[in-house]
Amino acid sequence: MLGIPRNGRFMTDSFTKRNHYNPCFWTALWNRTYYRAFLDGETESEKAREQIIWVLNFLSERVYEAKVDSVHYDKGLGTAEITTESMKRFCRKWFPSEYKGLASYVTEHPESLYLDFEDILAGIESKGVYDSLMEAAKIRDLSSVEHKGFLTVALIIHAMRSHEMMTSMVEVASLRGMDKWEYFWLLKNVWGNPLMLARAVTPLACSKWVLYRTEDHRFPLCDSPVMINRDTVVVVLSPRLLLEIHLNTLAQEDDWTVRDGINNSKFREFRRRSIVNGFKQLIFSDREELEDWRKTPSFKARNAALEDINKRRDLIRDAANRVIWAMAGFGRVPQDFERSVRHIFNA
Repeated sequence: MLGIPRNGRFMTDSFTKRNHYNPCFWTALWNRTYYRAFLDGETESEKAREQIIWVLNFLSERVYEAKVDSVHYDKGLGTAEITTESMKRFCRKWFPSEYKGLASYVTEHPESLYLDFEDILAGIESKGVYDSLMEAAKIRDLSSVEHKGFLTVALIIHAMRSHEMMTSMVEVASLRGMDKWEYFWLLKNVWGNPLMLARAVTPLACSKWVLYRTEDHRFPLCDSPVMINRDTVVVVLSPRLLLEIHLNTLAQEDDWTVRDGINNSKFREFRRRSIVNGFKQLIFSDREELEDWRKTPSFKARNAALEDINKRRDLIRDAANRVIWAMAGFGRVPQDFERSVRHIFNA
């Protein structure tokens, strides 16, 4: 959404103040009552944002109840001013042939515009990007090869809108002289570019997938639930479904493994990775589990690191770099990939 000042004042009330990096319609599943209604297809009368969940705060170390609307968001991150000077810089860089016309226009209309990137995020959510994730959450499985394909794309897009990625890249863009709104423009174009998405999606699609499903809520949700490292990607799909993708093991697209339950060793690994992918809050359906997590050495170490502003900045940057590495193909896609597959997308 673009906004224009009125009588010299900008009406900020129409802009989104909380940009949720994990959508509320998804995080509401960590409320058991809402989850049951979701399974029964009876959430129309329920407001996802109003659902109550338990929260473990990474900074305060407190466990408390909160509404879904008040967790997993960045305040004001999605609002960006588009000044006349930034318009001209942008046009000169990307559309030089149109610069003269734009310069003339902004001379006559010198008002700043404002971009609300939440409209783009809402568009992604409403256009079905998350349908595959919600279907997996409902059936605790994959329904088809097509379902797996759509979910793979959704996971990459979700990682790109994560807290660490958005926060870090807006900061990096500013240091490089790029306006915040220009970065949002670039991100939107990446999401609309099938070749760029294919570079990240291909290694996931060709790797071994293992789904761990449980009969009750088992998996808390951290800030960045697409957890990337060199050899595996672990994703929390729902409080009862965990996905592990083994990047070093090739598999056919129509092949995946479903395991009922999760052993203690694998759960401890999941807990450790969730903690190192947490920045603000960890959410779950009951207090006792979060209290157990709060007492672990891993959580204590994470809390200490996040309290140091310089270490916190480094952690966010490192996490963003993991997403960038994934976007580049997980170190497994050749440089000429786009050229070799372009004919498929042009067919």
